[in-house]
Amino acid sequence: MMKQKNYWDTFYREKKITLKKSKFAFFCKKYLKNYKGTLYDIGCGNGRDVLFFNEKNIHCIGIDKSKEAIKKNKKKIIKYQNKFLMKNFCGLFNKKSINDNFSIYSRFTLHAINYNDEKKLIESLKNKKNLNYIFIECRTIKDDFYGLGKKVGKHEFISSHYRRFIDSKVLKNKLKKYFKIVYFKESKNFAKFKNENPCVLRIIAKKK
Repeated sequence: MMKQKNYWDTFYREKKITLKKSKFAFFCKKYLKNYKGTLYDIGCGNGRDVLFFNEKNIHCIGIDKSKEAIKKNKKKIIKYQNKFLMKNFCGLFNKKSINDNFSIYSRFTLHAINYNDEKKLIESLKNKKNLNYIFIECRTIKDDFYGLGKKVGKHEFISSHYRRFIDSKVLKNKLKKYFKIVYFKESKNFAKFKNENPCVLRIIAKKK
């Protein structure tokens, strides 16, 4: 996945991305009213939702594999520079050091990691008694980009970069083994961007 990593390092080094909160962050905020734990934004990108949650007094830490993303966040978002970590988040939550109550926020990240990393992530979370919520928004097999580029696996394609399109029902069944599904909807109009209107999944799960 070195080429994948290089793509995102170049992307965050060269691109100017809005710091305006995502619609998904605003949507999730209502589930976090008076929340006292830590929210981990995995694959936080340019940190805009980390910024939003902290400004709403929700303790949020952004994690990303991209060195350039974290470097840029620490430099640009000075007030919250200590809220950003460069780590491989897929197996991170196996660590015993995470003892406080926590939730996971994953926007447009799950479709950027492969099946093995997805499995590692779920495995690291399934037995965590101090886990509260999992918030996921991701591209699905109904996405307009599905099928573009070189096919490298089931629902996996490489065009400018790697994308793994999520089968919503399959993901729901994986999570149902360990978590209660609080919200589940696959639709357009959730993540409009310029001329793009992808069909995305929103799923919120709570530890049983």
